[in-house]
Amino acid sequence: MDPSDLATPGVFANARLNPDDNEDTGGLRCEMKTYEAHYNSSGDRVVLQAGVKRVERTIKARDHNSALILTKYYFRNKELERTELEVRSPHIRAALRAVIKEYPGMTFDAGRIIIRDDPQCLFHYRNELRTYGVLLEDRTAVEHLVFILNYMYRTLESEISSYYTFMESPSVAPGIEYKNLWMAFRPGDLIYTKMDGTEKIVKLKSTSKGWFIWILLTEEIQYNGTEYGRCEVRLTIRSYNGYKPLEELDAYPLQYSRRRESITNSLIARGKKFLGLRDVHHRHYEGLAETLSPFRISSYEGEEDRRIIIDSTKFGETRPTHKTHISSDKTIKSEPGKAPQLSDEELLICGHTITGFSLSNKRWCFFLIDVIEEFEYNTCAFGSLLLAPAQKKMIHSLIKIHKDERLQFDDLIKGKGKGMIFLLHGEPGVGKTLTAESVADYTQRPLYTISSGDLGVDAEAVERKLLDALELAAHWNAIVLIDEADVFLEQRSNHDLTRNGLVSVFLRLLEYYEGIMILTTNRIGAFDAAFKSRIHLAIKYPALSVASRRDLWTTFITNIHTRPFPPWWDEAFLESVAAEVLNGRQIKNVVRTAYALAVADGSELRPQDIHMSLKSITDFEEDFGHDEPDEALEPRGKRRRLE
Repeated sequence: MDPSDLATPGVFANARLNPDDNEDTGGLRCEMKTYEAHYNSSGDRVVLQAGVKRVERTIKARDHNSALILTKYYFRNKELERTELEVRSPHIRAALRAVIKEYPGMTFDAGRIIIRDDPQCLFHYRNELRTYGVLLEDRTAVEHLVFILNYMYRTLESEISSYYTFMESPSVAPGIEYKNLWMAFRPGDLIYTKMDGTEKIVKLKSTSKGWFIWILLTEEIQYNGTEYGRCEVRLTIRSYNGYKPLEELDAYPLQYSRRRESITNSLIARGKKFLGLRDVHHRHYEGLAETLSPFRISSYEGEEDRRIIIDSTKFGETRPTHKTHISSDKTIKSEPGKAPQLSDEELLICGHTITGFSLSNKRWCFFLIDVIEEFEYNTCAFGSLLLAPAQKKMIHSLIKIHKDERLQFDDLIKGKGKGMIFLLHGEPGVGKTLTAESVADYTQRPLYTISSGDLGVDAEAVERKLLDALELAAHWNAIVLIDEADVFLEQRSNHDLTRNGLVSVFLRLLEYYEGIMILTTNRIGAFDAAFKSRIHLAIKYPALSVASRRDLWTTFITNIHTRPFPPWWDEAFLESVAAEVLNGRQIKNVVRTAYALAVADGSELRPQDIHMSLKSITDFEEDFGHDEPDEALEPRGKRRRLE
């Protein structure tokens, strides 16, 4: 259809309009007066009607009855600064309020309506205004509506011609020239883009043209731990030459996507998932995460097969500078303690990340919602531990008592003695850490691992950091593992005041800790005697026997092999590998390295892969045990004395 057809009075037959009786009754003459505002020699801005030399001193001096008044403002160098179109016609004002209602930079509920620079709002709502006009019965109102549409078509004649050529031609995919990009982006549109490699929908608020980019101000729905609300998202489109299909842009209206239906369904589902992650959740994560360092610097790190905690509330408390700000006029109402009820469009524009804590690197992160999955606890791992049945029963019983508040009892001093402290001691690689992981899975709780390196050596700093960590663990109902806790448990002396301070801090915190804590150490003989009364259960892990090594070899091999047992796995092979005196961690490393060798060769695990990896470990152990560093530093041969 020719654009001029949209402004033909005949299409608005039988029109009728009742303008607001409370408004100015001027503007009934279907005409436009044009004025120019220039600076005179005195530096004052004066207003002249185009073609008339008389100076208009005030707005009131302008023609009161004109439907439209166009004022062109010029810089001192005579270049055009801006234009303002004042809509005085009550018929046009009523149409704009009924059809557009809201548009960036414009106010429709006041008496005056000003359209600044290009009449973008008229272009974006041209079809709706035409439909509105068809229903009018007042012919005068129709003429006024046609009049302003004709103004829009004259002002944007070349842009509209280009728009119809590229956007509505059956021979090319919908696209647009860079300079006319605003024409394809109507405020309120749903905009498709990608962030962090993830598909995303936002709602367009406004567009503006910079030197080499178009800026899209959009909004999404976010949760900051206390409230839901709409937050601004700034997108950019870099300059390009000539025509470009919309789908090749970094952001474009969803309606022009050939995958619109599948994108919509997928992101509505993600929006529901976003709402479902409101509280504290222990989840599995595999992907990139934006990690925050203690120095407020963010970076992207891989989180392969990790356990994470989703907790936006604690994130906001511990990282207030990164907490999403939601202004009071942008909040979304909801019942206390519940997520809000959102429409499908609102679900579409929910954020693609959510905040939480990585249990692997002890950092707060922004996690991609798409790769957050339910955590599958390995509840059978506890039963497979290489522990005596009596020890397993004691662990199980103590945990059961701790979980049931009716069976708990306080110390003589209220608040003391509610915790459950386990001590696992033995040489490296015999299953201490595995026991902690198995207990966490068995009880279906997160495992929060703390090392001495996380806490430092200054007693005051250690106390503060340990208190923070234990508070988080309690909030998440997590089991705390303090691995290689020797530095906190070692016997106090008169000579090392720093160590004494660490031990004293740790003793005090153990007294009042109310959760489950597991300590591991290789040096039980160096413990401070005061810890003996704080330990509820101590388990010694002896060196692995041949039978234990057989079990571990079998477990690790079957875990990575596609069949229960590879065909070459027989009693003779098992005896040969189990005869090597290795600990559990070394056996796991051998199998992992062997598997990597097989994958590199494009085959399944083979005996030669095991032997090659095993030889590397045993050679290292032999070199490690027989190295003579002093001799290694001496040059070979007889040294000559210098005179």
